[in-house]
Amino acid sequence: MTKLLHNATFYSMTAEGDCAEALVVADDGTISFIGSLEDARTAAPDAEAVDLEGATVLPGFIDPHGHFTGAMQYALYADLSACASFADIEQRMREFMEARRIGPDGVVMATGYDQNALAEGRHPDKSVLDAVSTDVPLIAIHASNHMAVANSALLKLAGIDASTPDPEGGRFGRVEGTNEPDGYAEEPAAINRLFVVTQPRMNLDLASIADDMQLVYLEHGITTCQDGATPASMADELCKLADSGKLKLDVVAYPMHGEDVDAMLERHADFDSPNYRGHLRFGGLKMFLDGSPQGLTAWMTEPYVRGPEGEDDWVAYGTMTDEDALAFARKAVDSSHQLLCHANGDAASDQLLRVYAAAVEASDNPRKHELRPVMIHCQTARADQYERMAELGMIPSIFSSHIWYWGDIHLRNFGPERGGRISACGDAARCGLPFTLHTDTPVLRPNLLEAAWCAVNRVTKKGAQLDEDQKVTVYEALCAITKNGAYQYGEEARKGTLEVGKLADLAILDRDPFREEPENLREVRVAATIKEGNEVYRG
Repeated sequence: MTKLLHNATFYSMTAEGDCAEALVVADDGTISFIGSLEDARTAAPDAEAVDLEGATVLPGFIDPHGHFTGAMQYALYADLSACASFADIEQRMREFMEARRIGPDGVVMATGYDQNALAEGRHPDKSVLDAVSTDVPLIAIHASNHMAVANSALLKLAGIDASTPDPEGGRFGRVEGTNEPDGYAEEPAAINRLFVVTQPRMNLDLASIADDMQLVYLEHGITTCQDGATPASMADELCKLADSGKLKLDVVAYPMHGEDVDAMLERHADFDSPNYRGHLRFGGLKMFLDGSPQGLTAWMTEPYVRGPEGEDDWVAYGTMTDEDALAFARKAVDSSHQLLCHANGDAASDQLLRVYAAAVEASDNPRKHELRPVMIHCQTARADQYERMAELGMIPSIFSSHIWYWGDIHLRNFGPERGGRISACGDAARCGLPFTLHTDTPVLRPNLLEAAWCAVNRVTKKGAQLDEDQKVTVYEALCAITKNGAYQYGEEARKGTLEVGKLADLAILDRDPFREEPENLREVRVAATIKEGNEVYRG
């Protein structure tokens, strides 16, 4: 049934200030008209009229980086985000284990702790988790997902002991003065040794929690999201969800370095396409080159002001050699796949720019300049690096929510100049780059309006004003979560703006973000979400 949506302000996002009174959704879920209400009634006289009661309508929000399968954490993991001490962590994990009656054959997964917010000011170790249980394997995952802590039972099951060397691109914590592991694991190269044990014990049934996982996005107006580091096991599960009709929003998956990506793409060739199948497609390949700035593992060219254990020359480290990174970039470029690459520190950003340029130079692929590679996070990217991104056609996807959530930590770790310019959206805009904004779900919930608020205002939790030269306008920030997101995915012909022929993917807001004071942008709420003309969420 054709629908005529009216009594709302429809911002097309084609140009600043462009808006309309009415929008018509055709039977196929596309926009067949946008303009005045009178003309809409003429264009679609038999359409069902839908009164939006004075709402504001934007294109459906597009999540340019996150981990859709990671949203299972909200349903299946203990939440440590409110913990302020080791005692809080112990209590929360104990309550979770007891409430779910988890025994030695199971596992307790917990996530969201941040050592910066703990009274002890450091990561917990196995002794903290052993106080909860020495029989049931337990793991507590850092808010950044770049560190984790295991108890003794899990270390034993994973075969990690004093003889276990640190893997390349990661490390295990050690009891002081010995080689005995203390339970801490840093970066995926080390953490994955634990996940090999924990994942099979979860007896995961993704289909049973698919609605809950999608609600995390839909309640924030998101109609396209990403699974930004897909292992083979999750690729299989995602394809099952798609083929069974369980997906309500579009999901773009990126097979991850370290997996047999060629086999994954071959096994699911029907999804390796610009076109969605059951709301799923593979968008390219993913690799990561460093860690987390708030965790002191982002790879820097100049030392942190405050490194771990008080080190004054700490720059952290990279997770891949140039040789390996170049080989993976070549794989992406030669096969016409978009490359996503995690780079938080400016040394990691230098490496990405260096190896991607080399991959393009060496490739014979005639499409090599059309692939829109993406630098993910860009927390400490320098002005000259944004200029180089423009030369390479690389898109910065900026984790702007860091400004509020960890801005005070960055000021402490990097000092006022470097810490003050984190998430430098202003530099990206001045370089003419179609930057996007993300929240790296499940690190944070996918509140893209809050990410936009952070980019516009640049205020930390403690009220510090970060570099105002890096602010962007409300329009620029909202472009970053609508039309720039569509461009990043190569879907600008179908998404990102409200124009005839594009999908009727809509975010219905309770107030007008362009009429609110910039400091109030975060208060705007999503009242409903429409995917291809159908309501998939209502608050």
